Amino acid sequence: MKNVFIRTAALAGACMAIAGVSAQEPQKPEAQLRFDQAQREEVADQAPYSDLAAAAAGRPFAYKLNKKRTTEAVAYDAVTLWNVRKVRVKNRRMRLSDTTRREKVRLLKFFTERSRKKGARPHLLGNVAGYNWFGGEQYDPKSRKMRYVPKYIGSYTLRDEYEAARKALGNELMFKVPDELWRELSDKAVYELDGVRVPGSIFQFIDGLVLRTLEIHTDDETMARYGTDQGVVIGDIYPDRRPLVIFDGEFSTLESWLKMCHTNAFSMAAAVPMRYFYMLPVEAVQKYGRPGKYGAICIELAE
Repeated sequence: MKNVFIRTAALAGACMAIAGVSAQEPQKPEAQLRFDQAQREEVADQAPYSDLAAAAAGRPFAYKLNKKRTTEAVAYDAVTLWNVRKVRVKNRRMRLSDTTRREKVRLLKFFTERSRKKGARPHLLGNVAGYNWFGGEQYDPKSRKMRYVPKYIGSYTLRDEYEAARKALGNELMFKVPDELWRELSDKAVYELDGVRVPGSIFQFIDGLVLRTLEIHTDDETMARYGTDQGVVIGDIYPDRRPLVIFDGEFSTLESWLKMCHTNAFSMAAAVPMRYFYMLPVEAVQKYGRPGKYGAICIELAE
């Protein structure tokens, strides 16, 4: 399936609570962000852009994708955190169209990984092809009030079964995954990320962004190793693809962001409600220069 990643605003209280298929169906995005091995963004990395930005103030943008001129719209859709390889930012004199003279522009060059096979390279590896989030704000008929149920993966499809069905059904599978391919997963399943046990809800903040591998195991041997009979979810992240984190207009760290996620800061019940959105690489490079190569998580106080 084509990987399409749209800029998604996370409103306070929703925390990207879109109940739908993730992974291989990114048209139904979830909240996303890298979890551990987060490293502090170096202030020095931002300095070169500050000088260039001042020199290029007011210049229009021009774009190249893998050495070929392209439009902003094409680059915006094509460049993602998991496929961007290199970014260059230059001040140039170029023609923006065949009817204009050469003018001063801000040239953004993006280089992406190329698949050796036909079709798009999946951004998520592992034995899972797709999954559904369950939980969130729900109405409790007993108390007649809304209550929050921690997010968890409630159903999933295995990659080998999905690929077999895709070969048999062709394009029809792009519009509806057969019900028999979906497997249920208990809300009491054990979650592990980069070798560390974590709450299952944490996965919603990395889903679709820097989550590199996702495996779900329900065999007796694996579950016994983790001391459970409810299933095991194992994931790891890209070790070197870190988006910027911008908190209320200032550079922050991934560690700080994750503390916010742990404290449920994006809930309506939070003492100081906040909201966030993910800025795709093209827009992040426009605003922050090369440090925006992997996009940016922008966090704001909810008014």
